[in-house]
Amino acid sequence: MCLIIGIPTVAYLQTRPQQLPITQKFTHNGQTFYLKVATKPKELEKGLKFRASLPSNQGMLFKLGDQYKNVGFWMHQVRFPLDIIYLDNSVVTTVMQNAQPCDQAPCPVYFGSRANKVLELPAGELNIKVGDKLTFENHQLRKY
Repeated sequence: MCLIIGIPTVAYLQTRPQQLPITQKFTHNGQTFYLKVATKPKELEKGLKFRASLPSNQGMLFKLGDQYKNVGFWMHQVRFPLDIIYLDNSVVTTVMQNAQPCDQAPCPVYFGSRANKVLELPAGELNIKVGDKLTFENHQLRKY
């Protein structure tokens, strides 16, 4: 009986968007963005998969830990276009604009030259360029 209930439940939970809190923010060209931050391997792997949408003032920051060269990100099971911004010590090294969703593997892989962080934002929300410096701040949600 446990297998009959357990297997579909696990499959369902694996296709749910992850629920990370907003813990960082940054402002660029007068626009402020609030960010969910992925740091653990499972969080990094799941990213923005399975979400129906993303508010225009939100995004996800992937903290990779170390600096990597030829960092690859893909849009498998992401349902809306994104701008993917690769950062090395908060300086933009590569920008992939309007990366398109992909439902079935194999999906295109978008490579950044080097990064220790990767930022994903809704496509077209900001005009970020290579060489821009982005400063991230801690953000705490207020409870009323």
